[in-house]
Amino acid sequence: MTRSQNSFLNMVTGLGSSLLLMALSFVTRTVFIRTLGTDYLGLEGVFSNILTVLSLANLGFDTAIVYKLYKPIEEGDRRRIQVLMKLYRQVYFAVGCVIAGLGLALIPFLPYLAKDYDRLAHLGLNGVIIFLLYLFNTVSSYWFFAYKNSFIRATQKSYILTIAGYFISVASSLAQILALVYARDFMLYLLTQIGFTILQNLLNAFICDRRHPYLREKVADRVSRQELKDLFKDCSVLMLHRVSGTVINSSDVIVLSVLAGLQPVGLYSQYLMIKSQLSGLLATLVSSLQASLGSLYSTGNLDWSRLAFRVVNFFTVWLFGVGSVGLAVLMDEFLSLWLGPGYAVTSWTTAAGVTVSTPLALLIGIEFYIAGESHCLMIFREITGTFRYIRFRPIATILTNLPLSILLVPRIGIAGCVVSTIIAQQFTYLLMDPWVIWPRALQQKPWGYFLRNTLYRVVTAAAGLLTWWLCGLIPLGGIGGFIVRGCVCVAVPSAAFALFFCRTQEFHFLLQTILELLSGRTKRKTNKGDLNP
Repeated sequence: MTRSQNSFLNMVTGLGSSLLLMALSFVTRTVFIRTLGTDYLGLEGVFSNILTVLSLANLGFDTAIVYKLYKPIEEGDRRRIQVLMKLYRQVYFAVGCVIAGLGLALIPFLPYLAKDYDRLAHLGLNGVIIFLLYLFNTVSSYWFFAYKNSFIRATQKSYILTIAGYFISVASSLAQILALVYARDFMLYLLTQIGFTILQNLLNAFICDRRHPYLREKVADRVSRQELKDLFKDCSVLMLHRVSGTVINSSDVIVLSVLAGLQPVGLYSQYLMIKSQLSGLLATLVSSLQASLGSLYSTGNLDWSRLAFRVVNFFTVWLFGVGSVGLAVLMDEFLSLWLGPGYAVTSWTTAAGVTVSTPLALLIGIEFYIAGESHCLMIFREITGTFRYIRFRPIATILTNLPLSILLVPRIGIAGCVVSTIIAQQFTYLLMDPWVIWPRALQQKPWGYFLRNTLYRVVTAAAGLLTWWLCGLIPLGGIGGFIVRGCVCVAVPSAAFALFFCRTQEFHFLLQTILELLSGRTKRKTNKGDLNP
């Protein structure tokens, strides 16, 4: 298959998987809230984010080794692939052991990481046992062949694992719902998660071995000492990127838990789930192009790589622009329809008794758009290897986000988590990374990137204002009104992007490639010319 065809299959199956997971997550979350309540939900949010922080022990080995796999896969160098996968297996097992050790060492500090930890006893829960279950769910991926998933994705065949994952996802959600409805047992709910996590990894390993049996062959060769040294050097930089991403995505919940308690975390987790589900859906579409972009970049054709990067950037901001408008306009209405008006956060009462207006949905919409731009830059960093030259920016992100969260949460509550993230990403990721990626990878100054993305932001903001005004004119209420407003939220930003950028090379290339793929007339291009939009 061509790169475009692989990317298209990855995109279609990824979209189907994301939609399925989104639907299953909403059903499971609804049952969870109805049967257990927001205290349990806050507990799940805190423990999950603590273990996300512990997963930093990965050190970025997955990214560093997958980056090194693109070229041998492109050249069909099996011996090289075997050596790298052998190292990958050893590293993943060791990382799982390190995470397990760090998690066990963290147990005495659990009461300090959740303000309402003492309430768990009143709920009939043993916090240590629950944390150990979450810990085992995390490390099981490292111990049960998860490293093989990355190889399949590097070969541009992630759609195979995605299709297999459909059945596991449905079975897992059904088992969790049954545990909640009939047993109302939080620990049984966690045990079903663990069981299906292990089953998913075993199934993926089986598929990988069947398609690439040479990976099971024993190989005596090892990565050279100098290459291993270079690999650890890359990982030290990727570690900083991981820490930065974790601070952006996970530490805010922990700060909110420490300063405000489990109930605000439970309320915030609803917004986070909606944002995460939509972000995962759109990021899947963009990430499905990553392996093919890496393969294209490995050929050394800069002209095609430059065009590919512009097209992918345009595609990303279009998708996340539509999503950001939808979140800003409809998130509170969706929560009210789904769970009731008590779950929509529009204000915050401080410890001093002052009520502060917090347009949380609007702020999350802005954060969502910026996260889309950041995700695109992350893909460019990883496939070009320029992550190794961006060493100090992650530190700047951490030093911006975490203090701002601690400062703002007591004053404006949940909104403080979002504002700190917006500021940190805007003034670190989006300003610093292009100055490394473009000159080193594409041998260009990033001025064109900054200009294009500024125009994209202006169009998205204008489309958002127009959408908000039009939705306010729709008199329908209930689910019917929500669906109509949802259509407006998709149609207006999409029409704005098509109208303002229809004459650009990026738009024409994207449209042409989509039409060819849909009609089944994808041109057989050479490796250097076979580009993915």
